[in-house]
Amino acid sequence: MNVLVPFADESDRAAFAQVAAATGDRFHFVDAELSHWRPSPDFDAAAYLIRCLDVARREKVEAVLSTHDLGDLVAAIVARELGLPGPTPESVFLCLHKHYGRLRESNPVRSEVLDLDDLDDGQTAARIAETIGFPCYVKPPWLKIGLLGFRLDGPADLAPALALARRDLPLWARQYRPLFEAAIDLEKYPLVRRDILLVEEYVDGPQVTVEGFLFRGEFHLWAITDTNPCAGSRAIDNFSLPTRHSEATQRDLARAAEEIAREVGFDDGFFNAEFWCLPQDASTELRPMEIRLIEINGRAAACFSELYRGCLDVSHLSALVDLAAGRFPRALPRPNGRVGGQFNLLSFGRGRTCEFLDFEATREFPEVIPFREPDEEIEPVSEFGTVLGQFELFGASYEEIHARAEIVRGRLLRMG
Repeated sequence: MNVLVPFADESDRAAFAQVAAATGDRFHFVDAELSHWRPSPDFDAAAYLIRCLDVARREKVEAVLSTHDLGDLVAAIVARELGLPGPTPESVFLCLHKHYGRLRESNPVRSEVLDLDDLDDGQTAARIAETIGFPCYVKPPWLKIGLLGFRLDGPADLAPALALARRDLPLWARQYRPLFEAAIDLEKYPLVRRDILLVEEYVDGPQVTVEGFLFRGEFHLWAITDTNPCAGSRAIDNFSLPTRHSEATQRDLARAAEEIAREVGFDDGFFNAEFWCLPQDASTELRPMEIRLIEINGRAAACFSELYRGCLDVSHLSALVDLAAGRFPRALPRPNGRVGGQFNLLSFGRGRTCEFLDFEATREFPEVIPFREPDEEIEPVSEFGTVLGQFELFGASYEEIHARAEIVRGRLLRMG
């Protein structure tokens, strides 16, 4: 079978090569040369979409999928144009654009739109204090990995967040807006033409990612992964499997994930939804946690594929290919009793990557994958810092693998 994978990076190509070796499927990639971490203002998204359609037609592609934001939208547009299986472009757009997605939610967090082209910083801070209150959280409605997202503790925090957004958001928008225009009715969603931010009520609590898929209208849970923050911070220390939440909370999470997928009209694809699990009053026995949606993504959480392989004995990407081809996944998760963690190597400094990560020492740890080049200039553009690299560990308990991770970090990270 011929499969198109838009926006594939080096990791995707290696992973799908393994799938091809096992299945005989042929994967087709269209080079984009984009950075995950910073905008590429010279990238022509409309031309890239045309190239993807040309490749899909020439190679007689039978399935199309992506593991990245933007790629999921391109995949949906290609599927629509060629009559292939997959979610609709509008549903993928509603997953990607958090403002319009929130309008479909039955119980959204309070939020307000800030138009960067029509803001007086002082008046805006006063309006936020009145309508949302401090602390609050400000973010672009459609960027990934927390980029340009910040907690605002008071009016003084707004100006630097807006300054960074004014610098970077228009550059990011050039990559997104042409694909929005190809996917949806602009009259129905006029704010895609504007550079906007969302300011939301501040919610803090344990977070999880629920991954599942819909196949011909029926929801199937794949996995629930815990998000574990660094001590005293919202920056992400690691993601771990299996979840440590109760069976009752897991059932509530699965129901909440299915509900939001249906609210945005998503079907025939993998998706993942991130939630807060907020402890309730001890007397509330039937619903011990309040489940609040952070966001939904209209794609698989492919970054967890190795966690799934190590803890669930399943090939995540093979299941993605099956579903993209319009068939039910031939292999489903089978928990094997192991505990796994995907650990981040974080920096909050500004400078060259090699000032914060010992690249020579990484050779001692083949499981570590650096995300940046040694001489690359980095700076934190969100409260979550800069992820310099990641590694997975597996063992008998969370405590065991976390202790091992701290040893690895102690060897690799420099104070800089």
